[in-house]
Amino acid sequence: MKVLSFCPSSAVSSSLTGWIIFFLTFHIHKLESAKFRVTGPGHPVTARMGEAIVLPCHLSPRISAVNMEVRWFRSEFTSVVHQYYEGKEQYGKQMTDYHGRTELLKAGIMDGNVSLQILNIRPSDEGQYNCFVQDGPFYEEALLELKVA
Repeated sequence: MKVLSFCPSSAVSSSLTGWIIFFLTFHIHKLESAKFRVTGPGHPVTARMGEAIVLPCHLSPRISAVNMEVRWFRSEFTSVVHQYYEGKEQYGKQMTDYHGRTELLKAGIMDGNVSLQILNIRPSDEGQYNCFVQDGPFYEEALLELKVA
């Protein structure tokens, strides 16, 4: 005759092991997804018509963005103000209003500085800008506002 034995401690142990595995997996994934943050000034940037302005944006921690995609856009992702990808400027999707007037300031790109300079400011430049940075499947963005005086 066989006797089935149920040991509550083994069920608790198995359940606890499952929760520990879930907890570790969740937190490792969360750490992996927090590679960097994209930050802007936190206040509107003011420019005068006809002048050049720099829209500040950087990665935190200050890691290199050389091999990342940096996209500055207006209200929609496809409204491209400036795009840097695969180590160079990409002008194919740039809005015509910005042709020849934008430059990613690459002097600090190794330190996570992805600021954008806009030349010859126009009244139509006023409004919100998104600083979007993508590294593989991970991406973050910051929202900035430009006021034209």
